[in-house]
Amino acid sequence: MILAFLAFILSVSYASAANNGTEIIKQELGDLNSTDVEGIGELSLNEQASVESGEDCQSNLSQSDGNNITVVQNNDAVGLSSSDVVLTSSGVSNSVDVYKEPTKKQRTFKIAKFKAVLSKYQYKKLFKASSIEDYFFDEGYNDYYYVGDKFRGYGVCTTGLFYHIKVKTNKFVKVKVKIGNKVKYKKTRIYMHFTYGAGQCGIAYRYMIFLSHKYNTPGYDSSKVIGKYAKYFGKCKTSSSFSNLKKAKLISQTTAYKRYSVY
Repeated sequence: MILAFLAFILSVSYASAANNGTEIIKQELGDLNSTDVEGIGELSLNEQASVESGEDCQSNLSQSDGNNITVVQNNDAVGLSSSDVVLTSSGVSNSVDVYKEPTKKQRTFKIAKFKAVLSKYQYKKLFKASSIEDYFFDEGYNDYYYVGDKFRGYGVCTTGLFYHIKVKTNKFVKVKVKIGNKVKYKKTRIYMHFTYGAGQCGIAYRYMIFLSHKYNTPGYDSSKVIGKYAKYFGKCKTSSSFSNLKKAKLISQTTAYKRYSVY
């Protein structure tokens, strides 16, 4: 009897201990799962807030595969091929024409009090001259065109392409003209010349503007502008960039030819 009673007590104690151990394991597992779930939830919320606010992450990401560039900004991706034209504040990229129609103010050029306004067509032809010349060389057209030919409306010369136009200004001046043995004073309108490239009166690979009048022609033995505007003749503005031509300094044409001539 005593032995049987002791066996019964031992079996009850063992079962109670086993049950307690099981409950402890279950509780620890529950705590662990709860902690993992809460951590994952907090991480997701933080990541979402970071993306939406732009904080603690890059708002602009650039990736390149050698040919294409992808810019990611505000979750929007824009793909730019390496061959695409990018218009920058400084002008045209990759020598490809990017043309925006100019205002009348942009088409107006001045030398002292002399003012000339280019037509939209004339402005566009001058604007494109340099990049069309780059294309002329890059594509090898210089091997198939000869001096005196025309390429897309531009003349072909020994150094590349040229373009030249003469535009009326707003001013008339008096000119001293010698015809044979006689000297006469004549009033004449002044013209402004725009050139790109060498041609007959320009400079290779450069833009230039200068003034003239109808008595500059070889048909007269001599001619000379008289009065307060005389000092602006035989002068020019020149630049390698059409956009910088307006603000170029007025210098002697002789100096310009000597400084920038490629011959």
